[in-house]
Amino acid sequence: MTDALEEMLEEDIVFGVYAPGTRLVEDRVMERYGVSRHATRAAFAALENRKLLVHMPNRGVEVVRYTPDEIDDLYDIRLILETAAAERTSLPVDPAIIDQLTQIAHAHEAAWARGDYRQVFSQNLRFHQAQYACCANAPLIELIENCTRMVQPIRAIKYDDPDHMREVISQHHQIINAMQGSDRQRYIEAVRQHLPASAKAYREFYSRRFDRTADLHSQSVAAS
Repeated sequence: MTDALEEMLEEDIVFGVYAPGTRLVEDRVMERYGVSRHATRAAFAALENRKLLVHMPNRGVEVVRYTPDEIDDLYDIRLILETAAAERTSLPVDPAIIDQLTQIAHAHEAAWARGDYRQVFSQNLRFHQAQYACCANAPLIELIENCTRMVQPIRAIKYDDPDHMREVISQHHQIINAMQGSDRQRYIEAVRQHLPASAKAYREFYSRRFDRTADLHSQSVAAS
């Protein structure tokens, strides 16, 4: 049950049920998901270990709230790790893996077309797990997965932006096409081009949500 709760909480964090900075209360989580206190605490500990939750003194756990600069730093790390994996992937990859990636890419696109954003999220994870499984360096793959999970709270910000999603879908196919050939630089560039959009989107989101909140608070204090 702990693993299932961990997965449900992760998705609810991604999709804003629990927004950045939201405090998670054990009793409310137990009631919402129908789980025990033990399972709730174990899931909290797992998500805290994965940097999706942070422990706040005298407050319990909250959903992590990154600043745009912190997200930029994390995406810098992702760029280093993921291009390193691309450099260490034998090309061209097995045709069976290309077929698998193509099927996942189509499922991802179909999920977006019908507005099933949770499946968009799930299929995107599957796509990149299958992509980086082609790299023979297991510790590097683990680092990529850990870093990817750290930025999960910002992943769904632009799922409802058609231009952004069409670009993401196109980039998935560019990655597949590059993996079919032997041009390593082409594959590295496809990986590189796929990363910046989410960080930029988060900076815009953060400015709208938190800078505006700070302005309203300042105005309230000044008026009191």
